[in-house]
Amino acid sequence: MEIASKTKTIQSCFSDCLYEVPNFQRPYSWVDDQLEDYWNDVVLANGDFFFGTTVTWISEKRPLFHYTYSLIDGQQRLTTSAVALSVIRDLFQVVHDSLSDDSEDLKVILLEQKAATQKYLITKDDDFKEYAVIKRPEPQFWEDIQKPGSIPSGAAWSTSARLVGQARTYFERKITAEISQLTDPQSKLERLKTLRNNMLQARVIQVELSSEEDAFLIFETLNTRGADLKLADLVKNMLVRGLSEDPADRDAVATRWQSVVDDITSNGDNPDSMDRFIWQSWNSRRDAVKEPELYKKLKALVSTDGLTYKQYLDEIETDSRIFRHLEGVERNFPKRASGSRQALAIPEVQDSIRALEVFNVSVANSAVIALVRKYNETQLITEKQLKRAMAAIENFHFQFTAMANSGSTGGTRGRYNRFSVTLADAGTKQGVSLAIDDFVARLRSSLPPRVRVEGAFQKVGYAPQLTLTAAQRSRGAASLIRYILITMAKRLGNLPPAQDGSAWTIEHIVPQNTATKMFDDPVYSIGNLALLSAKTNSSSGDADFATKKAGLVSSGFPKDPVLTDWLERDATFTPSAGDLAKRSQELAKLALDSIWTVA
Repeated sequence: MEIASKTKTIQSCFSDCLYEVPNFQRPYSWVDDQLEDYWNDVVLANGDFFFGTTVTWISEKRPLFHYTYSLIDGQQRLTTSAVALSVIRDLFQVVHDSLSDDSEDLKVILLEQKAATQKYLITKDDDFKEYAVIKRPEPQFWEDIQKPGSIPSGAAWSTSARLVGQARTYFERKITAEISQLTDPQSKLERLKTLRNNMLQARVIQVELSSEEDAFLIFETLNTRGADLKLADLVKNMLVRGLSEDPADRDAVATRWQSVVDDITSNGDNPDSMDRFIWQSWNSRRDAVKEPELYKKLKALVSTDGLTYKQYLDEIETDSRIFRHLEGVERNFPKRASGSRQALAIPEVQDSIRALEVFNVSVANSAVIALVRKYNETQLITEKQLKRAMAAIENFHFQFTAMANSGSTGGTRGRYNRFSVTLADAGTKQGVSLAIDDFVARLRSSLPPRVRVEGAFQKVGYAPQLTLTAAQRSRGAASLIRYILITMAKRLGNLPPAQDGSAWTIEHIVPQNTATKMFDDPVYSIGNLALLSAKTNSSSGDADFATKKAGLVSSGFPKDPVLTDWLERDATFTPSAGDLAKRSQELAKLALDSIWTVA
């Protein structure tokens, strides 16, 4: 392995080299915390700043022109520098456009400075062919950062592209604020030049390797020994490296991987979701391992030919199509199709997945993935068995998590892992049946005491007009209460499955304006709540029970036995505080006897 190193400034990097982000690299990932450090340490620097080390290998040599260096480490820093320079370039134009025609000399200088900045983003050879100084996989980087005004590709915005856009917005805000406080155009020009020069003076040590194979090895070594690279980045590197030595095939693998990433991170909210997905996918098939140890286990598995790289990529793709419907990433569930087995098209399965999101439960994901995959890929599990297992998971966490407020433990995670592995390994209908029976029995034995759950259920309330404590908010979240009322209605046969929660609102039977400012007032309790369509609710307003009664009856809204009895009483009846408390008790019994049972 040949290794050379050079001390370079950002200016010399962008003047003397071309860079590309290879297909096994991680996406752009810097957010405000890292951008703030860059702003303080580099952009606002009074002198040159040591920017760290970049690791590269020469992927293309050109006589009489710049070499292309593939970035193994350092692409976040260099990409950020390019983004910040693009903002300064455009602000030279903004200042130029603000000047009157009698400032011609200054306008010329501003355009010259704009051009001088642009050359650090796009350079030209002697034949005037354009080259991106940093070539990234996102088309938007060329279109919006390096060459604004170019023909747009229409490519979808990946998470990486969105983060680049957010970095651009961050620097626009910061640098605009720097020059906005200056009234003199000349001063604005000088300030922009200073900020640009601060960035260009920042120094790096550029490590240059002799081959791509060395690059793969260095990449893995650097990032398995204490650096903060994500598990997903290491797995991607392993797959791209392991599947082929052909660059075209590596590009194909990288494209397949990126499709998985886009599926999992399409909401852009959680940068750790890919790592969690890889871990939960593993736990849905194999004995559990702690997340920090997973990469070593996975690498050992494929290196002994127990699992090929191709097989593992296939696994990841299969499981990603399931996981993307968990944790609120994708709610457009597939439709039922004749002749196909698609667990995610079953309304009851959809309901259970939505419920786990309401409870903020992800520990069951491995079991859900295993169940859906088993149903989709084999004839060994029936729809009835699938629904039973999913209902058991949902009902367990309603009692365990939503009501008893018990946190997931290693025991809970281990229970799901054991079931997932047993189910994945089951090769007969009997084996599947025994796995589900044992699983449901274990969940049932782990339920919290009934008295605790009943008591918690009776404390559920809805008081949107009050300022609540954290504990009260957990028992008074609109999403949870809407879920409770919809689920009770479905399981009492008053509503079909797969309800759109947004079509229903929460109604206080006895109006809120009669309540005190205390959360435990019976008017706020579950005993005083009903499920109404938005139209019916808006017409009811704060009318008393006797006034809204006729409208409630005619609306056909879902009713439990106690509420049915109230509506059948004479016109003078209005539920008392005692009636509301009694209904809370009855609903709690109904919930545990019939609705959220684990059977």
